Amino acid sequence: MSNRKSLLAITPIYNYFVKDQIESISHDFKSIDVFVYHNPITEISNYLPIHELSLFTKKSLIECSGKPENVSVSTVPTFFIPIDYQYRHLGEKHYRKILNMIVHKKLEPDLIHSHFVWTSGYVGARLKERYHIPLIISGYGYDLYDLPFKNPQWRERIRGILNDSDCIITVSNRLADYIRKLDVNAPVEILPTGYDGKRFYPRDPQECRRTLRLPEKKRIILTIGSLVKVKGHIDLIHAINELKERSKDILCIILGEGNLRNELQKEIKKCGLEEVIKLVGRKPRDELPLWINACDIFVLPSLNEGNPTVMFEALACGIPFVSTNVGGVSEIITSKEYGLICESNDCMDLCNKMLEALNIKWNRDAIQSHALQYEWDSQRQNLLEIYKKFM
Repeated sequence: MSNRKSLLAITPIYNYFVKDQIESISHDFKSIDVFVYHNPITEISNYLPIHELSLFTKKSLIECSGKPENVSVSTVPTFFIPIDYQYRHLGEKHYRKILNMIVHKKLEPDLIHSHFVWTSGYVGARLKERYHIPLIISGYGYDLYDLPFKNPQWRERIRGILNDSDCIITVSNRLADYIRKLDVNAPVEILPTGYDGKRFYPRDPQECRRTLRLPEKKRIILTIGSLVKVKGHIDLIHAINELKERSKDILCIILGEGNLRNELQKEIKKCGLEEVIKLVGRKPRDELPLWINACDIFVLPSLNEGNPTVMFEALACGIPFVSTNVGGVSEIITSKEYGLICESNDCMDLCNKMLEALNIKWNRDAIQSHALQYEWDSQRQNLLEIYKKFM
């Protein structure tokens, strides 16, 4: 691909897998302009303990450390009250803001890549119509498996946006099935989210435990995710309550913040698990490899997912992955060499799979080797091949 081309990326975050993806292709473009949607109302959480808003502050959404010089990141401040009526009308407001920024900056992109269907995909579709620029939309999870099926209005809106694109990228075959249910005509490509191999790789587990001041003799179960219902933490608590009767030396660590924190803390106390399960809050991304390498197994108890980035990050560290059968997990955990899969909403099955995983002597080199194909340096060429079809 010619590195004289310019890319416009529209996204609700510049962090984690979106940041990794954009920065992996930065050398293949003259410039990449990233517009990150931000609701200034969320900044209230800097002064008041409102966990559900703190996940969407500018600090949480944007992480520019190590950003290449030819990548420009701009926030798009767009006020809205987080209720359904305002959310349904957010797309047009978001589009107008970005259009003004494009005119002001005199941008002339050769390709638009919208990350997530709503509202980024809507904005991309409007810009494509105005400037006749090719549009690629990436759908990652909720925007494909849930939002289009809330009601007929959302279905038609999401279907229309997807049909306006030149290509849809999604992260698993299961999510591609949801796109097919919407009768979308645009071509669909599968590209897993992948991971940053410069951050996530095997490290000495005991050294990581000492750094984090974790007990060296416990068998540690780790999960990372926002404390929201779809992540299945209540099921994990109940599964750990059963597991502690069969394994006395376990410690379960839950990383993340969200609106269920108080409810989860109450459930932990109700089950008498204060010494067994620890809610440790959100941690800086640079610290996550230490937590992952410090654990014996990584557990994902989610009720639904796209293709969880933490799965690739855990595998990259050589850590076995125990998960519910959601999203694209079964497409990656293709062998019991890499982890175990249980049914969602089944605490006993989750308990049994965790116990089994704790008692297996895992080949961590084999797990890490399996993950290498999903490192962003490897995935980069797959993304560029998609781009080449439209540039």
